[in-house]
Amino acid sequence: MRLPPFFPGKFNRYILWDVFKLFFLCASAMTLVISFGLVGQQLVRQGLGWFAVLKLLPYISLIALQFSLPATLLFAVCCVYGRISADNEIVALKSAGLSPLRIIRGIAFLAFLVSFPAVWINDLAVSWGRPGMERVVLRSFEEIVLGTLRARRSYENEGFTIHVEEVRDGWLIQPNIFLFNEESGDPVTIHAEKAKISIDPDNDRLVIDLVNSHGEINDNSSTRFQFPGEDRFTMPLNQASRKSTSARTPSQLSMREIPKEIASLLESNERTREAMAVQCAVGLGLGRYTQLHDQKFYELRDTLGDRQRRLIRMSLEPARRWALGFSCFFFVWVGVPMSILIRSADYAWTFGLCFIPILLIYYPLFGLALDRAKDGSWPPASLWLGNAVLLVLGTLMLRRVLRH
Repeated sequence: MRLPPFFPGKFNRYILWDVFKLFFLCASAMTLVISFGLVGQQLVRQGLGWFAVLKLLPYISLIALQFSLPATLLFAVCCVYGRISADNEIVALKSAGLSPLRIIRGIAFLAFLVSFPAVWINDLAVSWGRPGMERVVLRSFEEIVLGTLRARRSYENEGFTIHVEEVRDGWLIQPNIFLFNEESGDPVTIHAEKAKISIDPDNDRLVIDLVNSHGEINDNSSTRFQFPGEDRFTMPLNQASRKSTSARTPSQLSMREIPKEIASLLESNERTREAMAVQCAVGLGLGRYTQLHDQKFYELRDTLGDRQRRLIRMSLEPARRWALGFSCFFFVWVGVPMSILIRSADYAWTFGLCFIPILLIYYPLFGLALDRAKDGSWPPASLWLGNAVLLVLGTLMLRRVLRH
């Protein structure tokens, strides 16, 4: 059966298969190393058990994959094309009157195709992976607190603090608890003979069962209270762990949600401007000039500024995810001709020489563009600056490969 003209030849299929095998193995290994070796170990050190780590694994793996994908694709390309060049197969190809483009076009097209799932992974990692990790950690809050109390006899953060004599059969002996009242926000100090903490997963609340408790609310009157026998106190999990689950930053939204959020912000900004214009018109028309600089006017102005900054961040997110996703293609665009020019079968040497310039050029340029775009100085398209520079460098090296 005759293959269609666009189908890669035997030599190209051999190269693509080698790149794919190496890429798959390296991406899997690097993702697992990041997931288990780094994140998992750190979570265990914080008091989170292995069962919770296993529940976190899908989220951790997705977040790790978004960082490992471009690097491992570059590594696979450098290994295969560096070996081909070292074996003088590029020279043999030119001697036969064939252009090296015949074995470069296939991998460039593959890298272009891989970039689209990379964009999707970047989007899913921030909109599903990170919130999922936070949910698992919140649901494991009881385990974290008990593990910390057993080891240190105290657990502290900005919203919730416990000091105990000891932990015995799940009970906290002689606990001293400091927290904030859910309604008034006043500091509350609780002392008890013993207490037990648990999680209400249906309502996402921390439950504290107290025995013979007393304490005080540090409000204006320093209210004291005492509860002989058993009593129960509850508080939101996000307040106990100081992790907000309601306010989603632009980086936590999926690209599908961003257009709706942008439309909502634009509509809110328009209403705020109308309210400011009405207040100015009334103030000027009635001679009430204090309305032009009263507290309400400043609050409207500050609200408008906050929404405008959030709108800028919203506009940046799609460009950031597309630019990072397509770094797979531009890494390969630089890596292939550079590996051919280096002509070394040493994998580590070839990859190092290819990755170090990318590390010194691409990521600083991307970080610079991101900082400038966040304050509105540069447009969102500037996030492609690093990719554009890699495109130019790769094209120059490719021309050198074709000429020599």
